[in-house]
Formats: sequence, C-alpha cells, structure tokens
Amino acid sequence: MNETLAQNPYSVPSSELQDLPSPSQVPTIEEALSRGYDFRIGALIGESWRRVKGTKGIIFGGFIVMYVVAFILMNLLSTVLVFTGVAGLAAMQALTQGAGLGMGVVAMGFGFMLMMTLGMALCYPFFAGIFMVGIRRAADQPVSFNEIFSHFRRSVPVIVTALLVTLLSSIGYMLFVIPGLYLSIAYILAIPLVVERGLSPWQAMEASRKAIGQHWFKVFGLLLVLTLLMSLSSLPLGIGLIWTLPLTTIALGVLYRTVFGVLPAPR
Repeated sequence: MNETLAQNPYSVPSSELQDLPSPSQVPTIEEALSRGYDFRIGALIGESWRRVKGTKGIIFGGFIVMYVVAFILMNLLSTVLVFTGVAGLAAMQALTQGAGLGMGVVAMGFGFMLMMTLGMALCYPFFAGIFMVGIRRAADQPVSFNEIFSHFRRSVPVIVTALLVTLLSSIGYMLFVIPGLYLSIAYILAIPLVVERGLSPWQAMEASRKAIGQHWFKVFGLLLVLTLLMSLSSLPLGIGLIWTLPLTTIALGVLYRTVFGVLPAPR
C-alpha cells in the first residue's frame, strides 16, 4: 500500500513556478478599487530587498540618464528664459522702464520656477520607465535597460499628469500644507497607471487617490521609511544609494502590484 502511495522516481519532476497571469486574471481598475488591499511595511520592504539583486545596474543607470537629461534640459531652458523667454523680457523691461529692481527680481524668480517645473516635467517619461522596471521586477516579469525608454509614446499624458500633480499639490501646500501632503502621497501611483494601464491623466490621478486613500497613513509610513533609508545611505559619499535607489523603486512596484495587479508584459 505504501509503495503505491510513494512518488514514482521516474515521473516528470513537478514545478512550483506559476504561469504568468492572463489579462483576464488581472483585476480592472474598478475591481481593484472595490476589492481593497492591505500590506505590512516591514514585509513589503523585505520582499523588495530580496528582489534588488539583478536590477541595481538597470535602475541606477536609469536615474543617471534621467539626471543627465534634466541637467541638459534645464541649462537649455534657462538660456531661453534669460535671453528670449517671457521672464527674461519681463525682467529687462521692468529694469529699463523704471519699474524698479524688485519687479525684475520677481520676474526672474518666476522664470526660474517655470524652468524647474518644465525641466522636471520633461524628464518624467524617463521616470515612468524606471517606475515600470520596479513594477516588472515586482511581478516577476523580465526587466532590461530598454524598459526605461519603452514608454515614450505615452510622453504627453505622462507630462500632463506630472504637471497636474505638481500644480494641485503646490496649491495644497499653500493651503496650510496638509492638503498638499495628502495629494502628493495620494497621487504616487498616477504616472504608472498612465503607462501600464493606459489611463488618461485625470483617470490615473483619481484611481491613485482613491486607492491610496484606503491606507493613506500606511503608504505615508512606507514612503517615510524609504526616505529615511535613502537619506542615511547617502551620507557615506552616496555609495549606499546603489542599493537604496533600487530598493525604493522596487518597493513602489510592489505597492503598485499589491493595489492594482500587473498586466503581462508585452512580448
């Protein structure tokens, strides 16, 4: 009897690997919002740390590319704004027409803020690609450096989303800080929703806000812990960022997967 119950040593070995989910197995946005979710901060960070191996070069390299592009764009924009832009002209007119130095300083300050906003917004397609690397890794999907450049076709909605999030969060910070803090956390998953699910900017922002709103304080705690880890790791010449930048990116990917699920990667 025991021999018949014993495993056949000549049988084909079984595998514990799971098949990739089909699109029908991944919840829609409405289903994800209605089913709810939960996570433990320590467990999420622990899982993310175990997934860091094999992604450090891709993610860290992606951030280097993004910051190089940001540096170039901001220098170009600053040149345009100072010499031919609205802020530069307004400053020169204010100084030459007797409006006073104060008016010129205000105009130049406005131009600098505009330059920073536009420069960062134009870098968000790269940031969206880095975010998708974290999401792919969280879903056990293949990752490569090309992922960072694979979503430029969604550049316009990504940039619009970034500008809207920045605008609304800035207004919120001016209204006694708390509304801005709430929105900046609540919109954390808006950009990957634009890329991974193809939502419009406002649809993505609302889906992110409704989802994060279910556990806003826990998500805030997660981001606070990740920020502290990155701050501490940057102290010894920034060497620790080689590990904490990928950790943070993958942690956001695990959070996204926990909330919305991840569609199979295109083949």
